[in-house]
Amino acid sequence: MVSYAQPEAPTLPAPVGLDAEIQRLQLLLAAELSWLQVSYGKAYRGSRKAPGGKVQYFPEVYAGKREYRDVLPNDNVAAQSFFYPTGPQANPNREPLPGTLSLQQPVDLIVWGNLEAIDPTKTWRYEAELVVDVVRVLNEDGRARIVRVVTQAEEVFRGFSPELLPAHQLRQPWAGFRVQMELNVGNVLC
Repeated sequence: MVSYAQPEAPTLPAPVGLDAEIQRLQLLLAAELSWLQVSYGKAYRGSRKAPGGKVQYFPEVYAGKREYRDVLPNDNVAAQSFFYPTGPQANPNREPLPGTLSLQQPVDLIVWGNLEAIDPTKTWRYEAELVVDVVRVLNEDGRARIVRVVTQAEEVFRGFSPELLPAHQLRQPWAGFRVQMELNVGNVLC
């Protein structure tokens, strides 16, 4: 069973395609950003029925052994991130090279954290500094094209049920952002 008090980000033993690119970025962010306590890989849109029958949607990652864990903001974690594919893989070129097919996929990186836990010496909302850190790492890597960054909580968690986020995690000291990007999946041999 996965612990929410001390979560660990699972990795795949031999990822390929999109999974390989996401895991590479997952590990890169974990290595480069000391303030990012947990860097998860690819998240899926999980669902469950709430009392009254309403379906609630939340992000979850595969934790192995047929287990999933939700990756909603966690009071035990200073900062966490996960990748969320938002559309189909597509060929950006009209004509593929013989024997290969280049693919890109829209993928969002969602980062959420407690600013007081990340750096208790800062008494202001400094999420813009965290955005700069993440964008720097992604730009230096050069394999993803950043399309936009959003910081409004309702946009950061768009596609998931807002009632699953406790009200206290949507205001100071909590903050986050969503980096929308096109990720190069690489060339697929045909």
